This record gives sequence, C-alpha cells and structure tokens, in this order.
Amino acid sequence: MAQLDPFLRRLAQAKETIVHSGLKDAVILHHDEADGLCSAALTKIAIEKLGVDTLLICLDKLYPEVVRDVEGGSRRLVVFSDLGSGHVQLLESQNRSRSILVILDHHDTSESRDPLVHNLNPELNGFSGEKDASSSTVAYFFAKAVDPTLVTLAPLAIIGSTEIPGEAQGLNKIPIGDAEKTGAVKRTPSGGIKFDGAVPWLSPSRASSVLNVLGSVGYYRGGPQLGLSACIKGFEKQILETAKGLEEERKNANQRMMEEIRKEGLSQMKSVQWFHAKENYEGMSGKVVGSFCSYLSYQRLVNPVKYLIGMMNVPPEVPGWGRLPSPLVKVSGRAPKPLAKMIETGKRPPLSRILPDSCAKLGGFGDGHTVAASGVFPIGREEAFLDALDALATTDPS
Repeated sequence: MAQLDPFLRRLAQAKETIVHSGLKDAVILHHDEADGLCSAALTKIAIEKLGVDTLLICLDKLYPEVVRDVEGGSRRLVVFSDLGSGHVQLLESQNRSRSILVILDHHDTSESRDPLVHNLNPELNGFSGEKDASSSTVAYFFAKAVDPTLVTLAPLAIIGSTEIPGEAQGLNKIPIGDAEKTGAVKRTPSGGIKFDGAVPWLSPSRASSVLNVLGSVGYYRGGPQLGLSACIKGFEKQILETAKGLEEERKNANQRMMEEIRKEGLSQMKSVQWFHAKENYEGMSGKVVGSFCSYLSYQRLVNPVKYLIGMMNVPPEVPGWGRLPSPLVKVSGRAPKPLAKMIETGKRPPLSRILPDSCAKLGGFGDGHTVAASGVFPIGREEAFLDALDALATTDPS
C-alpha cells in the first residue's frame, strides 16, 4: 500500500544530511528529456537554497565511466535526477570519495543499505513510478522539503509529469493542487489545466514537447542547457524558435525511418520484432529512438504481442564531461498495448528485467519500466543482443 508519510520523512532526512555535512559542491547528473530537465531545474534551485554550488551534467544513459569519475574525486554531494534508480549497486560500489548520493527518480529500483545513499524513489513506499510519480514530482517534493516557499515551482513538476499518460494520479496530483492554490494554474471547462502565470502561452503538454526536443534532438548542441534556462527563466522566444527547428529535424528523421519500415517491414524473431536506425538520427541523443518506438508501437504494422525493439548508433561524446571509450548502440524497447497487459498480469516477463539483462551479457547496461526500457551495448554486438533478448522474452516469466 502506498504510504506518503514515510516518503516525506526520507526526503527530510536527506535534507538534514546535506545540511549537516557542510559540503559546498554538488554535481547533478540528469536525464535529457522533459522530466529530466524539469527535475534537474528543481534540484538545482533546491540545492542552491542550501548554500551548495551546483554543476550539471546531462546524460542520455547513466554511463558507469561517468559515475566512476564523478564519485571518485573529492567528497561532495552527487544528485541523480531521473537517473540512478536501476543502478543502486553501481552507485554504492563506485563511491570511493564517500560522497553523499541522492537519487530523485521513479524508475524500477532496489533499496540501498548504504547510509551514504539516499534513494528517494516513491516506489520504495508503494507508489508506482509508471503511474503515480514522475522524477520532476519527486524533485518537487524534495524542493518543498528543503524550503516550503518553493511551492511556486509546482508548474515544473506538472510539465515533467505529462510524460505519464492519462489523468494525473497519486503523487502527481499534489503539484496540481498546490499550483491551483497559488494561482499558477486554472482548470479549463473540459477539466484540463492551463498555466496562468509562469508559462502563460504554453500548455503543460506543449512545454513538455519543447523540452523533449531541446534535450534529445539538441543534446550535442547545447539543447539541455537551453531547456534548463526555459525551466528556470521562462520559455523565451529564441528558445521556442530553436526548438521549432529541432522539431522539424526530428520529424524528417522519423518520416525517413517510417518509410523504410513500411517498405522493408520489421525484422521478426520468435518473441521480438526490431529495426536498426543506424545513422538516421545522427547528432541526436538515444532518447529519440525510444520516442519513435513509442509512436510505432501503436501502428498496425506492429505485431501486438511481440516486444518492439529499436536501435541506433550513438557517438562516444558526453557533453560537459568528455568521451566514452568507444561508440555504442542505444537500444529501446516498448511493449504494444496487448503485450503490456500480458506483462502486467505476469504472463510475459517485464522489459525492465530482460532488456538490461541482455545488455549486461554483452558488457552494456540498461534500465527502465516494465513496459518501456532502454540500454546500451558495444557496436557490433547487435545479433548477440537480439538472440539473448529473444531467449529471455520467450521463457516463462515465473
């Protein structure tokens, strides 16, 4: 059963630990889409309220090399926003500097026994990370625990949580209620919500799509920094113009991909259907292939009871950090609706287990939710990955 009070207590404990540590430097590692950007902005503002300087690094995946580097230097505060939940053991094992680690995330996770690790994931208190909480909602709760006046940042939680389909529920309803009280949002006649202050000319869903395109399509071109600026200072005209150009780029790349799949079809295995985008999304982060998979999963040419897998090549650069040892393949998996129901009832294994396990067999890694997951592995190992995944997808989940 979901319990709010224990979750709030853990947030308060994390704040007290940071205050009493006396640390003055923080690195915030965050994801590259709307939820990651909103949660990073909320985290940055909250941490700086505590008198701690922040450095932000945007990642499309939580690369072990980056973790090793960030946790191996001087002792500091390291915050993982919309990242980290699926890699708790990695974060514990690499913390040679004895830094304080705070995870603000909603992906599938496991409890940490290390007192230096504050895994502030509401799934550990019975909430669903797929339905009840986005990372920006978690970061918003953390910000309120740091300083209750940060209730004014509720619109950022609302924007970030639009990635969760359907009407807001669970923890995601609370920022909406808070924003109504402060007058930041108003109810529309149809029962939706619209901003009435900080972002008056954008709806929550439009703000989310602008941030998504800045963070993922513009990943190697300063897009995440523009997205953070939009979250903190507002969606200025120049930022919206940049997003429009990037949106056009993605649209063209998606059309090319769709035409190819319509012509060639998806490659079929026993329980898996897949495509490889190769260089079609060059210059964009791996997030774009996941977004395309989500769209594709609703199309009629997709087998509704097979796992849908998309792959693309990604360069070794991590903006703001450096280069990884070698180029990688980014893989995204989605479960079409009928398959998703089978996963939820335990008839088929969850993507959050079989996709990371398959990546790990090849020296890569992955994470995610039961019906949507992603990972990376070395280029050239595609066939081995698909064989491993198809074998796991075909086995009995029990």
